[in-house]
Amino acid sequence: MKSLQDEFLAVCEENEALKLQLSEVADVLDLADKVQFDGQKYWLIEEEERKGPFCQVCYDRDGLLVHLQEHENHWECQNCRGLYMIPRDKKQSQQKKSFMRTTLKKTIPLFLEQEMS
Repeated sequence: MKSLQDEFLAVCEENEALKLQLSEVADVLDLADKVQFDGQKYWLIEEEERKGPFCQVCYDRDGLLVHLQEHENHWECQNCRGLYMIPRDKKQSQQKKSFMRTTLKKTIPLFLEQEMS
């Protein structure tokens, strides 16, 4: 009877471990469906919102989503120290937005009033 009880407890423990493992696999698969690779780095897509970017090396090697820190010309991973270049078109777009914000602070009238003599 004692050996049967010990065997039952061992099966219960194994069952719990397998449930936990299955749950972890389901979480990984769910995350994999939400992660998008752009050829250089990863983005997380949740509720049609793009979050990131995340380090490609850390995700591929360790399964970790590590946010990249943005600098002037590149992103840097604080975990593995990987560097990712910011595409030129994005930099130019950011520079244009900055120029527009600083240059066009006044409203420019479409029509000038002319004085009639």
